[in-house]
Amino acid sequence: MYRLRVKTKGGGQFPLTDRVDGDSTLADLLAAIQDVTKVAPERQKVLSGFPPKPIKGSYTMTLKTVGVRNGDVLIVEDVEPSTNTTLEEVAPLPVKAEGALPATTRIEKVPTRTEPSEINASSGILLKKVVPSDNSCLFASILYLVNGGGDIKQENIKDMRQLVASMVKSQPDLYHEAVLEKSNADYCKWILKDTSWGGAIELSVLSQYYEMEIVALDAKTGVLNRFGEDKKFSHRMIVMYDGIHYDPIYMETFEGNIITIFNGNDESILLQAKEIAMEANRSGQFTDTNAFRLKCQQCGQILTGDEQALAHAEKTGHLKFDEVNKN
Repeated sequence: MYRLRVKTKGGGQFPLTDRVDGDSTLADLLAAIQDVTKVAPERQKVLSGFPPKPIKGSYTMTLKTVGVRNGDVLIVEDVEPSTNTTLEEVAPLPVKAEGALPATTRIEKVPTRTEPSEINASSGILLKKVVPSDNSCLFASILYLVNGGGDIKQENIKDMRQLVASMVKSQPDLYHEAVLEKSNADYCKWILKDTSWGGAIELSVLSQYYEMEIVALDAKTGVLNRFGEDKKFSHRMIVMYDGIHYDPIYMETFEGNIITIFNGNDESILLQAKEIAMEANRSGQFTDTNAFRLKCQQCGQILTGDEQALAHAEKTGHLKFDEVNKN
């Protein structure tokens, strides 16, 4: 089943979980959207992708056919039926259990896009996208990848933190104090703060939510840490970790396209990713967390290593640090 997020032009946001999957029809999707937004199907102009583009097609087409994928954010505009360009054809919609849906809708096809299964290591070159070092680099990296290389917005990062907190809260037997190093409730409060760094736990949760393997390249060791590998997901995404910071890894194809999601069965992508990790290791593109120096932005104290920084944070409540220039 798909996990989608619906956003309305007025700023409303609604999770759409386990209501539709790739074989569901657009009629099913419109009905589910109506349930959460109260916008009648014939008034729904639905956009997806990055940048957002209208979904177009017939209401009997499947979500796979028109390009709606698990994890997508759908933007729904409430428009007059006479001006709605979403549906290509006007026809009665099927009846759902609670009663009949409005009689007309119009849907379009999304422009063709390259699917992960068509991409391999010979299609282009893997590159690193640098994201801000602002305590939310992991969330920004994953957001960049799932949005196909689109803009990274702070409100979307907050949504992702909320998503992680919700999933952890809903699975207390899996995410307990021994795993989280704090109580489930305390963790959920902590991860919502924009000063809290993401790491292995958050990568594991996001892999579960998006149903994708997440490969974290460790620049310090050259190791590929694979989250969700045991699930045999059909898709994967890749990030680089330098010891304190995450950046997304994408492919620029020889035709100039940006690819951020890869075939989960393609080992050639992993080989190229391994080469990037080893090159980062050889060129020293990592931070030794036992020796790096940080300056507390709130009191000015200089600290060495992540253990001192953590102890300082616990003692003072100060959570904002800058790395001190080695020169």
